[in-house]
Amino acid sequence: MVLAELTKLRRSALWIVAVVLPLLAVVTGSVNYGGNTETLSVGWASYWSQVVIFYGMLFMSMGIAVMASAAWRMEHRGHNWNLLMATPARALSVIGSKLAALALVVAVMQLVLLVLVVLTGRFVLGLDGWPHWHSGAAALLGVVAALPVIALQSLLSMLVRSFAAPVALGLLGCVAGVGVLYSGGGGAVSHLLPQALVTTALSLGSTAVADAGAVDLPAAAAVVLSAASLTLVLWGLAAAVLSRRDVR
Repeated sequence: MVLAELTKLRRSALWIVAVVLPLLAVVTGSVNYGGNTETLSVGWASYWSQVVIFYGMLFMSMGIAVMASAAWRMEHRGHNWNLLMATPARALSVIGSKLAALALVVAVMQLVLLVLVVLTGRFVLGLDGWPHWHSGAAALLGVVAALPVIALQSLLSMLVRSFAAPVALGLLGCVAGVGVLYSGGGGAVSHLLPQALVTTALSLGSTAVADAGAVDLPAAAAVVLSAASLTLVLWGLAAAVLSRRDVR
């Protein structure tokens, strides 16, 4: 079923989002880094931090919101919803295939981000050497942290036929996440709000965030455990709702 979902997304605008958002983050980060070399420490760690600060707070989660709405828009058009409800597959499998397909797109988006960071850092900014492995680890951890956002936005996009409404709710989630993290109310709460979890994961090891944690095993384990728990809860909730929906 995952292959079927990927086939549906083959000509979708999702892939444009997966390239444009990392590109926007790299351009923004490069401008910030290049314009503040007198105050920033020169090197890959500082550059990476400038790239992911807005990407983690807004771009990535909003990109996922747009992707989820686009993925479910196909089911809300014409008679596709009735075909979906008539499928012999269990609701848990239907939702799971959507989540897996979106997760693969997000993984591609993270890979594009890393490639653009390396190319821009080396050939545009003239940085020596290569990014520290912490950057790759944070990017990979970002994919895991994004799973609850994928599950939440998929649930919202399944329930609401409007394309824009779930995206707007995703923006509210980003605002709430940033508010939680930068108002001193982080801690456990930052691991319970999906958008805040993405920001937390991508901020690990950052030199642009004063209270960012290190990229170490305890921090990674906390993100993975929170992401797995939230994703399973939202996945089960979405499957329960779908199994009780009727044809239109």
